[in-house]
Amino acid sequence: MNVSSTRPETSGHARERTVSDATLKAAAWWVSQLARTLKTCRLYDASNPAVLRFRDELATSAHKLVEDHGPLTLRFQSDDVTLEGHSLYPARSRDDNLAYPFHRDGVRGLTLHPEIDANDVNALVDALLAATGPNLDDGDLVTLLWEAHLAHVDVDYLPAEGDVGEGGTPAAENAAAPLLPWPTAVPAGEEPTPTAEEVQEAKAEGRSEDWQLGEMTVEVEASFVELDALSATEVERFRAEYANEHRIPPVTAALAIAAACRRAQANEHDRGEIGKFMPRVLRSALSNGAWADALAALRELRDEPLAEWSEETFVQELLQPVSIQRTCEKLDAQGEAGRADFLALAREIGDVGVDWSTLVLSESQLRETRLALAQALASRCHENPERLAPWLSDGRWYVVRNIVHILGWIGGPEIVGLLGTALKHTDARVREQVVGALGNVELKLSRPLLVRALDGADTRLFCQIMHQLSGGRDPATSRFVFAFLQQEKFALRPAEEKRAIYAALASVGGDEIVGDLEAELLRTNWFDRQIEIHRHNVARCLARIGTPRALEALERGAKSRRAPVRQAAESALAWIGGTS
Repeated sequence: MNVSSTRPETSGHARERTVSDATLKAAAWWVSQLARTLKTCRLYDASNPAVLRFRDELATSAHKLVEDHGPLTLRFQSDDVTLEGHSLYPARSRDDNLAYPFHRDGVRGLTLHPEIDANDVNALVDALLAATGPNLDDGDLVTLLWEAHLAHVDVDYLPAEGDVGEGGTPAAENAAAPLLPWPTAVPAGEEPTPTAEEVQEAKAEGRSEDWQLGEMTVEVEASFVELDALSATEVERFRAEYANEHRIPPVTAALAIAAACRRAQANEHDRGEIGKFMPRVLRSALSNGAWADALAALRELRDEPLAEWSEETFVQELLQPVSIQRTCEKLDAQGEAGRADFLALAREIGDVGVDWSTLVLSESQLRETRLALAQALASRCHENPERLAPWLSDGRWYVVRNIVHILGWIGGPEIVGLLGTALKHTDARVREQVVGALGNVELKLSRPLLVRALDGADTRLFCQIMHQLSGGRDPATSRFVFAFLQQEKFALRPAEEKRAIYAALASVGGDEIVGDLEAELLRTNWFDRQIEIHRHNVARCLARIGTPRALEALERGAKSRRAPVRQAAESALAWIGGTS
């Protein structure tokens, strides 16, 4: 870089034109492009595509400018950039004053030589950005240009010791205007003839902030046409990218960033900072019903344990009524995939996940959700149904009924004791569910509980118990059922209960009860119409027992001299013949 000391022009009159209009327009265009590039570099990062494009175009146009028009020397006043005394870029405002940084730091001219390349142009732009940036320690522009080692640019600067007392110095040019007009040689009453610089400055009043159009409107209009043609597709692309970006929940994005940081060989301090943020991510995921994200956050916390985070405290928060209610609201609003993610999180939590799932089951308002949770609990507690025992003492009857329903799915001898506890519940709906659950237990184990459940059962439950007792022959059960026939209030029972007793007696009874049934068949009551119906049902019980001893009892009845007994026995024998 060639650096020389010079003095600014002291004459207020414009020089005679020594350059062509084409050169002036080309130089003005390049100076405007320089200003535009500086603005773009201040707005965006150095790696931004717009910045790179502007820098490339500036370097290309600088090379073309000096190749087409030869070496050019740009002069800098306090508020204008000139070429051979002609204004190229007058300042429109304090912020839009390209010449000021040069003039402030003593640079009075730049000469661009042929073979100027991108390195020279980029170094010039970098020096201007540093000299006009917020950091005042970057140095003055002369020093920066000196250190840039510009190969094809000469810099004319004003020595510091020559600033005082010289015409055209910054102090003189920035001095305040006098109160009275400065005397001139123009006669009074005549208008002064404007100089070429003043005419050019007046023309520049309509200049755009960024573009000096002149005769280059064709290029601008073509650019607008291109932008207009691309606007539809670009707008749609922007909207699609915006929608895709905002479609990803913040919690998911936070987890992805944390995972990326871990893969980037984060040090121990970085991992600690990430871990401190994970509890917030976990709680946010739970609040939003993002069970899969909550699972990932929980695993992150377990991989990097923190002293500030306690899983025990987290579980206590999870089981709070407010948390359970919020969980139910989110889970009920989700589909099958959401329920699957929730169950995976409950399994990851561990044993406490059973309590969490049970509480959510008790508060859920959606049948599909309750069914999925009940099935998952039955699967998890299949080997250890005792895990559900604490919930059988819950004060809410529907919670106990749900647990009994799950125990019925589990089945097996292990649930008999638990169902015996639930059978003591005061609510009939719970006891009814216990009877249903006993259907999945071996009859010899369930009979004692079924017999116990008959106490105080309504007609529907009574018939259900009798049906389950009829699963196989048992002498003790047959004698228990036969005792109902001998009760004084038997005749007052509803018809459904009577039919259930007859059916159960025929299913569980054997030879041990044949004698009692034969005596009941021969019982006499001349004035009771109901006894005849009863006698026919007893004869049918003997026929369904079907042992030789029972058939002998019917044959003896068919030979009885009492017509009602004989008719009942013959009807039962005929039924046997019709079914054989």
